[in-house]
Amino acid sequence: MRWILPILGLLLMTAMPTGAQDIWVSIVEPKDGDLVIGELEVVVEVVARAEISEVEFQLDGRAIGTLTVEPFRMHVNLGEENLPHRFSVVAMDVEGNSATHAVTTQPIPIAGQYEVELQQLYISVTRDDQRVLDLENEVFAVTDKGEPQELVTFARGDIPFTAVLLIDASASMYGEKIESAIAGAAFFVHGMQGLDQAQVMVFSDQLLSTTPITDSRAVLTAGLSGTEARGGTALQDHLFVALKLLEQRQGRRVLILLSDGIDTHSVLPMDHISEIARKSNALIYWIRFAQNSSDPEADDHVDLSSAWKNSDQYRKQRDTLTQIVNHSGGRIFGVADPSKIQPVFNRILEELRDQYVLGYYPSNKRNDGRWHRVKVRVEAAGVEVRAPRGYVDH
Repeated sequence: MRWILPILGLLLMTAMPTGAQDIWVSIVEPKDGDLVIGELEVVVEVVARAEISEVEFQLDGRAIGTLTVEPFRMHVNLGEENLPHRFSVVAMDVEGNSATHAVTTQPIPIAGQYEVELQQLYISVTRDDQRVLDLENEVFAVTDKGEPQELVTFARGDIPFTAVLLIDASASMYGEKIESAIAGAAFFVHGMQGLDQAQVMVFSDQLLSTTPITDSRAVLTAGLSGTEARGGTALQDHLFVALKLLEQRQGRRVLILLSDGIDTHSVLPMDHISEIARKSNALIYWIRFAQNSSDPEADDHVDLSSAWKNSDQYRKQRDTLTQIVNHSGGRIFGVADPSKIQPVFNRILEELRDQYVLGYYPSNKRNDGRWHRVKVRVEAAGVEVRAPRGYVDH
């Protein structure tokens, strides 16, 4: 980067740490001593005589990312633990000069017997099925167990996520269906950004392939390669495993299920899946093969029966899965044509990029394992709001 105006350079020098004469770096946000928790953006300013080659971001002594071009901003999720944190950056130019800066943030003081953790809600707002992106925090109102809550954080945009892509590869997915499913999942993987992470799980009546949770596109796409449709469907068993994995993660958790939703081989009942879905706080999206794509919740399998279940049991299973998805704040996409799968994955990515994030400290949290029903109201004409219906107080 060339020298900026001398006055700006002098202003920055007063705020920045000492280092090599030809390069200065400063963490602008957060500031030393700030009280922080949950998600935030680290903002860094650099002034250098030569071109900047890279700026490495570190959290508590661990590298979390490197940027090579401005703006030098990085989203960070600190999780829900109320702890002090040390942020540091190392800036280098093409001539080998470097400079460092660090700040230490503090935990939020908690009064009383219980430590109240920041509760975050990921909200999608649409009007006529088009995303509404220009709302301000004043139009949002949240109640927790019927009590109005004060919003302490408000954001919209590219918040990092951890996603599990749960792909049904049973015999009913043979041919164009599985090929399109794999292509759509690969499209999603290549659309990930920054600190996003994902895991691929391909299943039938057994787990056919899986990857670790990673940000490596190469690893994730390798987990999709060579998939062949075969066997029965143990949807509920694998849905349980995926949700348990997400329950252990911090920040925004996303599960994308691609399946017709007809389970023939699971051991676990759907009611058990409802319980773990509540605990995981994951946004669940279901890409469902349906005869009527305009109404993804329509019952295509009223007369379906097998050696495992009668039609009433299949209907209840489908209805429960539909409820789980809707209560999570996610949604169901009906797909009749396999060629429409990739556009749906793209639509989910776009929605994740444009969600509103509301944060509040519950006024009635007691860590007693009880269900907190949450309602989000938006004072704007003609909008539809999709938000989590609640969370388990633990």
